[in-house]
Amino acid sequence: MTAMVSNQTQIQPSSSAKLVGIFKAIAPRSFEKTFDGIPVEQVNQAMKICIDGLSKDQINIGLSMVRDNGFCPDPAMFRKWCLGITGFGTEQQRATDSFKGKHAALANIVKWLNSNKHPITNAEKEAYDRCCEMFNAIRWTNNVERAQYYAYEAFKEGYVEVVREFVEQSMPQAVWIKPPSIGSGFTVVDPDDEVDNRTSEQIAEDKAEVQKHLEHLRSLIKRPTQKTGATHD
Repeated sequence: MTAMVSNQTQIQPSSSAKLVGIFKAIAPRSFEKTFDGIPVEQVNQAMKICIDGLSKDQINIGLSMVRDNGFCPDPAMFRKWCLGITGFGTEQQRATDSFKGKHAALANIVKWLNSNKHPITNAEKEAYDRCCEMFNAIRWTNNVERAQYYAYEAFKEGYVEVVREFVEQSMPQAVWIKPPSIGSGFTVVDPDDEVDNRTSEQIAEDKAEVQKHLEHLRSLIKRPTQKTGATHD
């Protein structure tokens, strides 16, 4: 009995690493979504903790669930599957997995900003709308790299939240369709349109409105910098 426990203790660390590798081989895209940004060493350690005390047969049951469901659970959920606790979060994880990952979503939005003829999803558009001011700031800021970093991070965090909300509301991922223009208020021009049908008065008004908005954003950005400088003085 003591020898068996000792052998399990020696085998388990390598087994956890092998399990992580099997997860990635069965459902590579789902694996990237589940463990996005987490170092593989930490994933291996978490897996080692969660399979502690499980038999080989139980682990095989869990792996069968990974295979049959076609997506990668987190280590805690995998343990539940190994113990035969099925249905716990399975449908929600499957729905979440049907959405693009946050990095792919960001890449899609960047392409769409360069050409709004590029298709994006409803979740990507919703996440962009929640931080569009930060993307607009990239155009005029003196530190483009910094503004871009904050805008991209805000989008990725927002996108994860949007996906969670869509899944809770049973809203599927779909291609976003631009709503028809109501023809009043601020005139929005499609960058890819060949003809600008605005009058000179409308163009002047739009430029003034944009300039006013930019000046307001500049004041918000510059204010913390001035405060910091004053503190150092």
